[in-house]
Amino acid sequence: MIIVADSGATKTDWRVLNNNGETVAGFETIGLSPYFNQKEDYMSALSENFPHTLNPMEIRKVFFYGSGCGTFERGNDVELYLGGFFKNAQIEAVSDALGAARALFGKSSGIVAILGTGSNIAYYDGKQLISKTPSLGFILGDEGSGAYIGRLFLRAFLYHNLDSNLEAKLKKAYDVELTNILNRVYSGARPSAYLASFVPFVLENIENPMISAIVREAFVALYKNHLSAYDNLNDLDIRVTGSVGCLFSDILNNVAKEYGFTVTKYLRYPIEELVKYHSKENS
Repeated sequence: MIIVADSGATKTDWRVLNNNGETVAGFETIGLSPYFNQKEDYMSALSENFPHTLNPMEIRKVFFYGSGCGTFERGNDVELYLGGFFKNAQIEAVSDALGAARALFGKSSGIVAILGTGSNIAYYDGKQLISKTPSLGFILGDEGSGAYIGRLFLRAFLYHNLDSNLEAKLKKAYDVELTNILNRVYSGARPSAYLASFVPFVLENIENPMISAIVREAFVALYKNHLSAYDNLNDLDIRVTGSVGCLFSDILNNVAKEYGFTVTKYLRYPIEELVKYHSKENS
């Protein structure tokens, strides 16, 4: 059996495949990143959620696509962590960006844009990713992501740039006392996920011009800081994965039209396409 896993900042989707490439089980854990989690977190997540009807000793390969696994050192750390649970498996831990590329393009080429809790943009040549701009995380970057939208939204709220009706609705739905917000952002365990937790409220109120302007601003920043780095952008196949890109696809399409590019495909969750990719590879 093999395992395919796709891990973002918020959650990890796991699929167990038999020797015929058929999915026999699926489960979900918290998001697992070598920047925020240690071996015990990986072990705990798997011990609590791995199907009891299956034996982890029978897993022969694990393909783990995760945020923070793009460097050799971090990817190697995750391979060691997972090896503590899947003791007989050959483990490959690589970036979620490569997973997105394989899910979106298979072995063809184009620009991959991951727009979930965080964001990552790169060119995929059918085998490997080539980045023109770095992924800087929620403090310095993550343009077009849920964390970026949440940051813009909270800033507008705290500076009293939202209308009174929106402010009242927000206060009923969330604890938005200044002290709580600052503690969650600067001292919390998962600040990017906290910022992205406001995306449902943004989506619910997207018809409000103030809210739609915030989402548009996030996507314009995505274009100006990342996509515009490609000289022949209009000639490239641009595909998007991640819940934020898909939920706000209408606004992203409008920004694309304004700046002269086209998104040809949206894929909210890459895990099922990754299963197909590895089913073919291992058949």
